[in-house]
Amino acid sequence: MPNKKTPVKYKTESLLKSKAFSSYQQDFARALLPDPEYTVEEAKEILNKFFKEGK
Repeated sequence: MPNKKTPVKYKTESLLKSKAFSSYQQDFARALLPDPEYTVEEAKEILNKFFKEGK
């Protein structure tokens, strides 16, 4: 039986301060990510969906 890794969640503030999220407008990103923790993939999916639909 394969051992599935649990996705690692990071504090929202830590994600927003990381280089991976530096291209996003921080105030909007903070508003779109109200939960205290997200995986990198979850956060990017939420932000990309908002910012791409807004164009």
